[in-house]
Amino acid sequence: MADSPDVDLELWGKSRGLRGSRYPLICHLLDTAAAAEALWDGYISPGLRRVVAAELGVDEGRARGLLAYWAGLHDIGKCTAGFQKQDEDGFARLNGYPSVDAEAIKHAFAAHVWLGQALVGAGYRTGRKSAPAFRVAQLLGGHHGTFAPFNHWEFTDPLGSVPALGEGRWEEQRQAIAETVYELVGRPEPPQRISAAGAALACGLVILADWLVSQDSFLLERIGEGLPKRGDVSGLKRHLSRSRAVLPAVLREAGLGRLGFKPGGFTDDFPFQPNDLQKSLSERLPALLDGDPGLLLITVPMGEGKTEAALFAGRLMGEAAGMPGYFFGLPTMATSDQMLRRVDEFRSRRVEGADSLTLLHSMAWLNAAYTGEGEESGVLTSDPMAARWLMGSKRGLLANLAVGTIDQALLAVLRGRHNVLRMLGLSGKVLIVDEVHAYDAFMQGLLKRLLEWLGALRVPVVLLSATLPAGVGRRLAEAYLVGAGIRDPQVPQVVYPGWIYASPKHAASVPVRCPERRLRVETRDVPLDAEGRPDRSAALREALGPLVREGGCAAVICNTVAEAQLTYLALREWLDEVVPAEADAPQLRLLHSRFEAHRREKITQEVVSWFGKDAADRSRRSAILVATQVIEQSLDLDFDLVVSDLAPIALLLQRAGRCHRHAKFDAERPQWARDMRLVVLNPVDADGKPVVPRAWPFVYPAALLRRTREVLARLPEGRVIIPGDVQGLVDQVYDESFGDADTPITEEDLERLADEQTKDLYAQMAAIPAPLGIDDLSKLSGDDFVTEYSTRLGADSGRIVCCTRDADGRLMLGDESLPVDPQGKKGDRTWFTKDQVRLVLNHSIPVPGTWLRGASDGAATPPTWAASPHLSEIVVVELSGEQGVGLLGDREVRLCKDLGLSDLPAGVC
Repeated sequence: MADSPDVDLELWGKSRGLRGSRYPLICHLLDTAAAAEALWDGYISPGLRRVVAAELGVDEGRARGLLAYWAGLHDIGKCTAGFQKQDEDGFARLNGYPSVDAEAIKHAFAAHVWLGQALVGAGYRTGRKSAPAFRVAQLLGGHHGTFAPFNHWEFTDPLGSVPALGEGRWEEQRQAIAETVYELVGRPEPPQRISAAGAALACGLVILADWLVSQDSFLLERIGEGLPKRGDVSGLKRHLSRSRAVLPAVLREAGLGRLGFKPGGFTDDFPFQPNDLQKSLSERLPALLDGDPGLLLITVPMGEGKTEAALFAGRLMGEAAGMPGYFFGLPTMATSDQMLRRVDEFRSRRVEGADSLTLLHSMAWLNAAYTGEGEESGVLTSDPMAARWLMGSKRGLLANLAVGTIDQALLAVLRGRHNVLRMLGLSGKVLIVDEVHAYDAFMQGLLKRLLEWLGALRVPVVLLSATLPAGVGRRLAEAYLVGAGIRDPQVPQVVYPGWIYASPKHAASVPVRCPERRLRVETRDVPLDAEGRPDRSAALREALGPLVREGGCAAVICNTVAEAQLTYLALREWLDEVVPAEADAPQLRLLHSRFEAHRREKITQEVVSWFGKDAADRSRRSAILVATQVIEQSLDLDFDLVVSDLAPIALLLQRAGRCHRHAKFDAERPQWARDMRLVVLNPVDADGKPVVPRAWPFVYPAALLRRTREVLARLPEGRVIIPGDVQGLVDQVYDESFGDADTPITEEDLERLADEQTKDLYAQMAAIPAPLGIDDLSKLSGDDFVTEYSTRLGADSGRIVCCTRDADGRLMLGDESLPVDPQGKKGDRTWFTKDQVRLVLNHSIPVPGTWLRGASDGAATPPTWAASPHLSEIVVVELSGEQGVGLLGDREVRLCKDLGLSDLPAGVC
């Protein structure tokens, strides 16, 4: 780049929210360069710095300079007439710029087009799509979250192909800006190559740097301190120096910094002695961590300390890789809420430095356990300023410690906006994925692609499961190793109970000892009623009779919400019949997903107080909990007996894990409950032949139900030895190489395989390519895929709130008016306050998406909610009449305190 004139300070880069002022474009670009330097120096973990440098083919010092340079060019597309005209007063102050008749283009695309040729002057090579000049142009053009496709003509002749860039002084100033940034950041030597993974991380860092210095508070403070009077190099150098001086504090206020762990071993991490699993990790794992990072898969029974093992092993792996910190991914919001407490306790004992802890799921900020005082931050931290910044959209993964639903991580490999920012957030820490068995083929497909990327980025990974098919575990480990560059990955044999470790350098399979327990499994046939639902009444009365007579506690787990509601009603009627009025009947509760959020939270807290590990007065309590799958993984509960609908064997074993879970209660159990016992309800038709109720295939594949039934029928003496029998049982049911004499192939098996293959295909279509398969960064983008294929394929759902009208005709949520008019106001801008949003979300209920299709006029989203990210997709259902009936299309729904929302016939509440 040749010598150039001074930069025109009238070219503005920021104006919104600046109280009538305009912030010079060059100042914003230099601020962003300084932010990239500060992030490299004070936030990006040592291990991630090594990875980024390697992916750019340079050393760490050069990588720092390159990232600052690129960050300083990201908004150069704002030096166009189309952008400058967005502020009429600012545009009027520009002198000597030729008019541009072409249709305006977005400034990110302008940068994308212009930089491909402009970087040649700084020594960047062109040629192939992945040539450094083109790759930097594409990655900087993607700083708003999506990448434009590669077009060779645009890159080689930007002014000819895109007239909207403008010639004359427009081009002169773009050259001047680029030369000034290049000079002030030290004229970094260009790289000879930039991998797709390196480009993704670089773009993520640029986005983060841009966001930090685009805060109104930062810009107003810079304006208050005084901006350069001239656009010469010396004046702009002083501005850059001032920005460099203040940015470390900006990072601290945002909660971005380095995390470290206090030195010590397992007993420093946790206030108890390690069990055999934890001890084996302590003794064997450190010797495997001397090479590139790897993947650890822990497969042990329920209740064997997997969480503590993961936090401990994750600490060792993170420290060895120079990537301390965690994202703990779980299958549900409830499991995430529970895990938050445990990670927070660990953090308080063992973490030093920037210790912000975020909770990431759609309802996180309603959780009173961590928000406190009505704050909606979704962040646990010693620095309240961090909460205000990290609570922002798409920022939570940037915290050094995070807990959330696994879809928050999988979004990093969906072709959607800002996926590279999510990838950056995941890349500097250890990924822990719990309950790996809980994900269907679509999510497993996305998880494999995520593991491939994390393998390429040398990110340590820990996977946890109590009931994982060995083939699934092997494929997940293979995906990681393929990403790490191993062409023919050799994964060690999955052991149960035990753990395997797989890295480019090491492979280990380590069995561990776990206490042996004997689970008695009883199968009871249940007929179908006139509606085709299982009639559990007789079987439940027989199984629960001893509890009614002698006391104790039991869980009854149903496969659908409607069946759980009917079962609750049948048990309530039975208890009223058999328990004398003067006697204490067992307490009966119902828990499922279709309660209002505040009601579900209250029931959950009550259930935990009754059946949790810290439950008091257990011996004097007689209680029955009717529930759906929500207690399978989400709650640490202990029952004397578990009764369950037939379900795939892995999930039956999960449910059985809630029986006799805590040995400290064994002495208090009634005589009838001395054995660990699971009663499985097996639906049969009028001829006594096994049958699958019509609603169940929407929940579980019929093939898995049939194969589970067959496996249960072959149990020796109706017993399962835990852990010895677990892996064999799981593999018998889920094994894809079926078709022997014991389990002949059926049409149901073929349907299951076809369904899984379809879901895996959808995952491949929705996911970004593997790192080595990307020559054009636009392959990382595609919002249509995020919309069309939600992360949980098949989990088609929505949310509603149920309202009534008062005497004045107002819609009411409980005792308060439905907020349809935003109360927040600043100038011309209005918004719904956090109290208004909290009121609605606390009364929201998840429902199947099929319930919302063809919704009637009495079920709609208020137009004023359209601009609210929290409210825009919530449907309001008006309940009317004496029985409080609402309509969703032609479906009648009712809401009552004990049952929650139901579409059962009138009179059941």
